[in-house]
Amino acid sequence: MKKTDKPRGQKKPRGNRVQKLSSGFLISTYKEPPEGFLPAKATTRELLVYGFPRKPDPKKEPQLRAIWDKVFSKPRRMIVPQFIENVGKTHGHARKSKLKGGSKSGGIANATSGNWSGAVQFAQNNTAFSWVAGQWTVPNPHTSNNGSYYASEWVGIDGWGSNDVCQAGTETEVSKILWFSNTNVYTWWEWFPSNEVAITNLPVSAGDVMYCLICLTSTTTATIYFTNQSTGDMTRFDITAPSGTTLVGNSAEWIVERPSINNTPTSLSDFGVVYFDECLAFCHGTGGGFVDNLNSATPITMTGAGGAALSTPVIENSSVLKLTWRKSS
Repeated sequence: MKKTDKPRGQKKPRGNRVQKLSSGFLISTYKEPPEGFLPAKATTRELLVYGFPRKPDPKKEPQLRAIWDKVFSKPRRMIVPQFIENVGKTHGHARKSKLKGGSKSGGIANATSGNWSGAVQFAQNNTAFSWVAGQWTVPNPHTSNNGSYYASEWVGIDGWGSNDVCQAGTETEVSKILWFSNTNVYTWWEWFPSNEVAITNLPVSAGDVMYCLICLTSTTTATIYFTNQSTGDMTRFDITAPSGTTLVGNSAEWIVERPSINNTPTSLSDFGVVYFDECLAFCHGTGGGFVDNLNSATPITMTGAGGAALSTPVIENSSVLKLTWRKSS
């Protein structure tokens, strides 16, 4: 949870196990800490070695320290993540997006998008987002129709008014043929315009509570933390974007999305209701930084053919967002 550094080109991740994807991404993972390891009692060096963010100073950065303590104070089972790149499947920026009632800098009544539903917070002038966090209950996807249906629940930075987006979350899919149906639930991350990258060994099921934190360490590097609050499993890793991909930091989001396959939007699964809570983001500028929430965020309705609502949002308070499925696309 630190301010974004000035870009210096592609940087080698700081972890100790590095792999390269076909799209050019560098991923760095960390060895498992010893049994009984507690980040709250660890030294600065130990936190660095095992891939945890520094402890914010409780006097100088009380808000950040409170968030750090909430995320890292409990013992977790640390998992060294394994990945598979799903070529042709993307999440990405808001498609066919439209703002109503104002500009892209606050005071907006609402917005629509062909693939996003949720809330977007826009950075103020001369500021940029450098981390975003959120928690949600993984829905149980279902459908009464034959075919394949998809819903992605994620947090991210950029993607509204910019061509890039760094995002991570869960995927909930269902396929039905006659009376046979099959569901698929997993975690993933993506730095659009590259493909989705699934995490194959972080257990997750419908009904689990997931927490995700994305911290930018520069405009081309980020660290992602996933915690399954229901099982106590946690993973973290660094990513370095391919050459030519950078983050702007103009927006932070909490979203349910229908992803695209081979650049074609999929049909939205019936996810029922999804709640995001603990919705926070950090914005930094020349005068310092501040923690932001949903107080001035813009709600986004996902629309389909003829402008019909597919998923609608309600911002219930400064940290809680409710999304309700309306119909398949």
